[in-house]
Amino acid sequence: MKKLLLGSALAAASFTSTATIVEMNTSQGVIEINLFDQQTPKTVANFLSYVQDDSYNETVIHRSVSNFVIQGGGFTFSDSLDAITTKPAVENEPVFSNVKGTIAMAKLSGDANSATSQWFFNITDNSAALDTQNGGFTVFGQITAASQSTLDKIAALVHCGETPVVDITAEQCASTDVTISSANLVLSLIHI
Repeated sequence: MKKLLLGSALAAASFTSTATIVEMNTSQGVIEINLFDQQTPKTVANFLSYVQDDSYNETVIHRSVSNFVIQGGGFTFSDSLDAITTKPAVENEPVFSNVKGTIAMAKLSGDANSATSQWFFNITDNSAALDTQNGGFTVFGQITAASQSTLDKIAALVHCGETPVVDITAEQCASTDVTISSANLVLSLIHI
């Protein structure tokens, strides 16, 4: 019952007229996100500060775990993953449940108020674990229904470890003779 009520609240919140909508362009398609400005204002302001100063331009989707999450917002790529410059951590605002199709802030283990730039999409219902673990993970937006196909494409890619890659086979991931370039990674550009 709790999930049903929270799901209904999420659906209603995502269609409020005051929601900021951002578009994430990836090499696998577009993800449109309705942000929960009123319900998680500090987290949304934090996320938008990275969008507005172009910190998320050309960032890598660096983690994709089957039936769990797709994560980005922390790294660009030159010859290796390079951490982006982060801002002070934002206060945790665990209002909504970590259900499929939501975006939440990643944070350090054991520190509920440690989220900076990294975010993740819940690609399944993770509420049982993520709503209570480490003080709960702040859900601050929800993707549109049409955007699910882009997340599905990313999840279906070959993975070198937890990193989804393009035009590389699983066998090549294990080879020391293969060089990964930015063309092989899922990059994102987020704008309002």
